[in-house]
Amino acid sequence: MRATRNTAWALWTSPVLIGTVTVAVLGLAVYLSYIAENGLPFLRTYQVNVQVANADELNKNADVRIGGARVGQILTVSPEPPTAAYPHPYAQLRLQLQSSLEPLPSDTHYRIRLASVLGGKYLELLPGPVAGRGVPDGGTLTVSANPGLSHELPFVDLDTALGVFGPKISGPLRRAIGDSAVAVAGRGGQLNAALHSVARLLGPLQSVLGVLADPGNRFGQLISGAADTAAALASVAPTTTALLSDSATTFGALDRPSLGITLDQLPGTESLGTTVLTASQPVLAETAQLAVALRPAAGLLPAGAQRLDAIIRAATPVFGPVPQLASELEASLSATQALARDPASKQVFIQLGGNDLATFGASAFQGLGAILRAAAPAQLACNTAVLWLRNFASGLTEGDSTGSWLRTMPVFDGTNQGTQTGSPAPDLHINYYPIENSSQCQAGNEVYSGQQQIGNVPKTTTVVDNTAPPPGVLERGRKAGLVP
Repeated sequence: MRATRNTAWALWTSPVLIGTVTVAVLGLAVYLSYIAENGLPFLRTYQVNVQVANADELNKNADVRIGGARVGQILTVSPEPPTAAYPHPYAQLRLQLQSSLEPLPSDTHYRIRLASVLGGKYLELLPGPVAGRGVPDGGTLTVSANPGLSHELPFVDLDTALGVFGPKISGPLRRAIGDSAVAVAGRGGQLNAALHSVARLLGPLQSVLGVLADPGNRFGQLISGAADTAAALASVAPTTTALLSDSATTFGALDRPSLGITLDQLPGTESLGTTVLTASQPVLAETAQLAVALRPAAGLLPAGAQRLDAIIRAATPVFGPVPQLASELEASLSATQALARDPASKQVFIQLGGNDLATFGASAFQGLGAILRAAAPAQLACNTAVLWLRNFASGLTEGDSTGSWLRTMPVFDGTNQGTQTGSPAPDLHINYYPIENSSQCQAGNEVYSGQQQIGNVPKTTTVVDNTAPPPGVLERGRKAGLVP
């Protein structure tokens, strides 16, 4: 028994065995350290391919994070040629993620971010809210030229921003920083106050930047549109330069004290204009109502214009005798003026003022005006005076073999109409005030009905006889120049 134990102990203390075990352990450690960067062996993972427009400084085995927590790593970074969806070369990343993330939502977005100011980048995943079928194991999230279809979100890191400072900018920038150092020298208090104000500004500024960073606001499209606009303006740069030069000349011409005075008076003018417009609102409202009320009459304007044109055309020949009439009136007015200046005439008018002749003349003129105002509608619409004169003349001249007679003599009807009775005759027709205007012409147009009719006859025609001047009158007027 002692010999067997000694033999086993000698075997474990053998240098050959110890060396062999040590070499095997070291080899296993080297193998595990070699493959550990691609994940532990025999541990299931979830792999997804993503396409990025630029994989600059994004290395193999770089972190993949969600909300700042590491959830996987990048296994490979491979270049890819342009496609129809993205007409530029791009990089495809193969990600190894935790199996608990399978499957990612199909609307997952991602972006490349800076790990620290010392360098290094990682890929940040932003899973979307879409439920249901997601990205399968080995699936791909694509990049597209259309921002609405691309899964990659644009992100500008500090190194990208500093990359714009090339050799042409670094020298002027260095001088600007040196001048800034001189500018802030000895102004520690003001600088501290400025930094305090900036610290207070950071909160609202972060809210503004959050709004600008929201994909729904399409701020990236605004930047792209501004870039396209700048590219379009580059082709017309000489014209734009000439425009700016001419504008400088124009503004130089406007640099006058009168312009400043005008600008100083603008607030008062605006206030006065506001007061006037406020006071004009009732008038404008009434004008609008008047326009609405006049709208139905707009249809009558063409017919009215045609009739007015006919009146003007008919009245134009009348203006021919006006110069002769004006000269005669001028002579009459001159004679009247001479009469008014004559002292004897003044004495006569003074004497007339003391008796009733002037009062009688004024009353006569007033009565004549009243008669003319009453007779004007009847004459214009029904030709009353001309018809009366024509009929009166006819009544005095017509007759038979026994002689002429007055056709207007009343017809006596016994005692019914010729003598005084307690009531009018049952067949009496009499109209003391016939309607003579544009609506009716009753005088001479009443129809005898055999029944009593006293007063206006309803529905009387407006048609009257046409009259013409006696033969030869128009010819004599034309020779005298009074008729066209």
